[in-house]
Amino acid sequence: MRNILFILLLALALNAAQINWLYTYKEGSAVAAKENKPMVVYMHRPGCESCDFLEQKVFQDENLTAYTNEHFVPVLLNVSKSDAPKHLIVKMSPVFHFVDAKGKFIEETLYGGKNAKSFLKILQEVEVKFTNSKPDSTR
Repeated sequence: MRNILFILLLALALNAAQINWLYTYKEGSAVAAKENKPMVVYMHRPGCESCDFLEQKVFQDENLTAYTNEHFVPVLLNVSKSDAPKHLIVKMSPVFHFVDAKGKFIEETLYGGKNAKSFLKILQEVEVKFTNSKPDSTR
């Protein structure tokens, strides 16, 4: 019984720091409009070592995941097959687009990865820009 409880607690701890990705641009855009949040659109591809590092290490950081889930609509798309609008389509990865629900850029596209601390700082700056761009009635 004790072993089962340990395994359950370990599984919960491992799943605690997860970004709540959506997997289509269409869904992300709808949620962003409904929740009045910016989107972080992460373009990746299978076999990308930098993408693997981000997913296995950086995106496991508790501060980063909590901030992302609270302030953004995170969207994870494969560069080879996605429903992203043409102005967001890329051939390389990893790439991060910071856009509003209509696909308007909030910040320049980020090419390549960052460590958790640097990526969190970028997200915080994007969120401030997004908040400051809203009309006064929606702040």
